[in-house]
Amino acid sequence: MKKIYLLLFVLLVFTGFTSCQQTSADESETITENTTGMLQHTVYFYLNEEVSQEEADQFEEGLKQLLEIESIHKSELGIPGDTESRDVTDHSFAYSIFTWFENLDDYKAYDEHPDHLEFIDTYSSLWADVKVYDSELIE
Repeated sequence: MKKIYLLLFVLLVFTGFTSCQQTSADESETITENTTGMLQHTVYFYLNEEVSQEEADQFEEGLKQLLEIESIHKSELGIPGDTESRDVTDHSFAYSIFTWFENLDDYKAYDEHPDHLEFIDTYSSLWADVKVYDSELIE
């Protein structure tokens, strides 16, 4: 009888171990994406001091619509993080967008897209400054 319990225990431990191993492998596959050769377009928006909360909310909605342009491979919208102030950290922007394009043609399609041009026309009066950082991803 002890042998049966021991066998069941070993079987349960082995099954649990292989299940954990499978989950870890699956998770790593979904996290990694090869972005080498893509263009990452990062934009920081610095809004005017007199922009009301209502205008800021409308601006945020405009950003969300902008990020729906079909040539964008992936996008994210951000605000300043609640990190410690340091000489190298800039918390003075209001919003940031991070977009990935599979190639330069997709970026050009975005850049010339009517929704992008309309966004600029509609909201450019709200920002004091805009910083754009374009990077070709090498790894």
